[in-house]
Amino acid sequence: MPNLNGEMYIHELPYDEKTQLCLLLDEDNKWELLGQRMKFNEITLSTIRKKVLKGVSPSGELLTIWENFNHTINELFILMYQMGLKNELSILKPFIIERLRILIKEDNIVNQVHRLALADSKIASDNFNKPEMKRINKMVNVEQTRDDNITLANPVKDNIKPNMALNNLNPAVQPQTPSQKESSNIMSACAGGVPHIPYQELELATDGWNKLRILGQGGFGTVYKGSWKLTQVAIKRLEIRETSRKDSNEPIRQSITEMHCLNAYRHDNILPLYGYSFGGQHPCLVYQYMSGGSLDSRIRPRDTSRILNWPVRLKIAVGAARGLQFLHTTFHNNKPLIHGDIKSANILLDPNDEPRIGDFGLAREGPERHYTHIQVTKIHGTRPYLPEEFLRSRQFSTKIDTYSFGVVLFELATARPPTGDNRVFLKDFVLNFPQENLLQLKDPKVEGGQGIFSEFIAIGKMCVQKRARERPDMMNVLLLLEGVGNVNVT
Repeated sequence: MPNLNGEMYIHELPYDEKTQLCLLLDEDNKWELLGQRMKFNEITLSTIRKKVLKGVSPSGELLTIWENFNHTINELFILMYQMGLKNELSILKPFIIERLRILIKEDNIVNQVHRLALADSKIASDNFNKPEMKRINKMVNVEQTRDDNITLANPVKDNIKPNMALNNLNPAVQPQTPSQKESSNIMSACAGGVPHIPYQELELATDGWNKLRILGQGGFGTVYKGSWKLTQVAIKRLEIRETSRKDSNEPIRQSITEMHCLNAYRHDNILPLYGYSFGGQHPCLVYQYMSGGSLDSRIRPRDTSRILNWPVRLKIAVGAARGLQFLHTTFHNNKPLIHGDIKSANILLDPNDEPRIGDFGLAREGPERHYTHIQVTKIHGTRPYLPEEFLRSRQFSTKIDTYSFGVVLFELATARPPTGDNRVFLKDFVLNFPQENLLQLKDPKVEGGQGIFSEFIAIGKMCVQKRARERPDMMNVLLLLEGVGNVNVT
């Protein structure tokens, strides 16, 4: 019978449909690629290959093994969708949830998939693709430079160089300083259905920007706790510096990027944007207030009563992974969104310690599907969370977020900061620590949790593999973490 979410398990797939599906997957050994996406090791795949000699369908054997782990038809559908198996997807269509069926409408995949992210159809969710963005570029006198050019890398056909360019999510595009009126028009154009809030209302909401209401400060501004329309909110007030043209542009550029992302990607594990203010003394963005604080502050709290136990840490890891895989698999303009700055400080917790991914100022669109990465000329992010292929070769892909998330898992497991003693990165410290003594790294402030700790370390090591292609995608990371919850929550 279906589970509580209305999903059907693999073993519930009718015999005729399963047989037809296996016949298609057996062709050209497509089942092997599927098995790799399911994260089966080579020993398991080799065992399945031997079944072929006995006249057994390898695809049938693969699905039988996978269904023993209580996987759903929706999960199978998503894996095959990522592989582009259209005929196989049509077989599963009657058995998947309604929100997934839109993915396999003929000739309509790219234009329709973004709707999965939206609860309100009136919100302008096509900002990445529409001519509106050309108007915005013109308003801020964007100069296209070599920073806009990207090279698509295909593992099979490296000589293919499609004529494409990063669109306006690329932080390499540096707009000239716009006038106050132009800036207001830009923000309004990017806001879609997000309401504009008069600056005076936000002054009242924060008691005149009272210092006692400060939640945190960053490179481009200060975040205040406020009460707006009888609702607790977090208000990011941007500080526009006049020291250089570049400095004065960057807060605006990041705000535009963040409004685009939060408009188009709505999910339970992504921080909601309530409104924006532009035209007053300072530009402002208004978010849901996350009373649980940042994951960074809860892993290493000053108040030990707020420390996170192991089941809650697992819940946070699962939720953050779910939000990231949503960004990577919900395609706009046939491209995933890459957050680019995943770290414990950008994972925020609500009153029930449910995680929300925040701070999308450095987000960019990634490569088109079937390409491994794009080449960029500017590097943004936080050094201890970034992989070498990005820092050295400037190869930009979803696997950057996977790498960063692996470091977050190490933080959850050990409660150590990303940069430790003698400026040794946490990733290197964990990888070089003697395997037989790894349990010594477990956060000593919380009892128990040996099973969850071990899984965090093991999955984290997969995520921080040196080669991007050897890292799992976030869909598989999510499935692995959910599996930890099914087996061990202590």
